[in-house]
Amino acid sequence: MPMIAPVRPLQGLLFDWDGTIVDSAQAMWLSYRYAYQRHLGIVFPRDAAEFRLLVPMRLAESAARYGGEHAAAVAESYHWYYEHEGYKTGRVFPGVREALATLRGRGYRLGVASNKSWGRISADIGHLGLDGVFEAFATSEDTPQRKPDPAPLLKAAEKLGLAPALCAYIGDYQGDMVAAHAAGMVSVAVLWGGIFPAETLLAAQPAHVVARPADLPALFP
Repeated sequence: MPMIAPVRPLQGLLFDWDGTIVDSAQAMWLSYRYAYQRHLGIVFPRDAAEFRLLVPMRLAESAARYGGEHAAAVAESYHWYYEHEGYKTGRVFPGVREALATLRGRGYRLGVASNKSWGRISADIGHLGLDGVFEAFATSEDTPQRKPDPAPLLKAAEKLGLAPALCAYIGDYQGDMVAAHAAGMVSVAVLWGGIFPAETLLAAQPAHVVARPADLPALFP
């Protein structure tokens, strides 16, 4: 694993949301289970392997693949459950608030690039008290492409008014690293997400690897 050493001078730090800022695995799991049970009468996902298949997809994509003729209803019910009930099980990963406060205090501009919808992110923000922490959000509504395509990252940088080369992208998913490389951003892998195996993340050859949120500020002086 690479040693933690400061990166080149940057101005913007862009973050993935689920598994990086917010531990929302339970919220997502419950929302999938609710939607598929309601409309197909099945328990899905059944296990962690199936859950990992669903998480990287846009909701419309996963619902179309697994919901068949009920795809639209599955997606709608997932949204409803997450935004009304599921978000209540989320939490900010320990140490993330402090790391973000340190980075903001050093003058970095913070943003989010996520495959998640704004409605669900907004529910998380309100529940977890994250208002005002990030300057810009690129969500599933902002680009037709999803990660690992770089479009969401480029949109977030655009919203911050920064060139991609002045930004790092920080995430817990292999596709996050692929997107960062394609966007010309510094790629930073975090190992605390708990959804994806570390070996799949490291296989994407991130420029930097951070094991704990408390270690994140060491990268950005």
